[in-house]
Amino acid sequence: MLDITLKLDKNNKVWKWLESQENKLINAGHVGTHVDVYKKSNIPLEYFKTKGVLIDCTNYSLDEEIGIEALKDIEIKESSFVMFKTNIQSNYPYGSDVYVKQHPELSWELIDYLLERKVYFIGIDCAGIRRGKEHVKADVKSEENNTYVIENLDLSKLNDTIEDEFDVYTMWIDNPFATGLSTRVLVDII
Repeated sequence: MLDITLKLDKNNKVWKWLESQENKLINAGHVGTHVDVYKKSNIPLEYFKTKGVLIDCTNYSLDEEIGIEALKDIEIKESSFVMFKTNIQSNYPYGSDVYVKQHPELSWELIDYLLERKVYFIGIDCAGIRRGKEHVKADVKSEENNTYVIENLDLSKLNDTIEDEFDVYTMWIDNPFATGLSTRVLVDII
């Protein structure tokens, strides 16, 4: 069992950012690995255990869109957890300006494709599946289609050559006031 939840030490600059926020309770849900729920929907309990699919996107550069071509020859099944590995964390620390503002992002075509496949989760090892003003828009669109975005995964522990699906256990704590829920994600390579 591998824990792919991003671990943050107490010296990370994100804690200073959180301290400066007026509503620390709400903003704390967006620190580290978390699932975005801007519509404050309840994630169904059957989402706890899913089949995972790892998509190697390490060949994409900063500011580059990850398009539908990333899924070439990969079958995406309904109710799966699709993870996009960019490796941004190896060069830019969590919370840095580049990590937050210049990370690779998924194309709208790719997001729509995943929503059509009715995946449960779209995960990524950076600050979101879209940047800037489109960040929340992508998360809301996903949530409205019963798909949830999980950000800031630590995918460095997953080998890029994983070809078979694997079991993923995703745990979150419901909070009716929060738009981000702290999340723990465990992977069991079968």
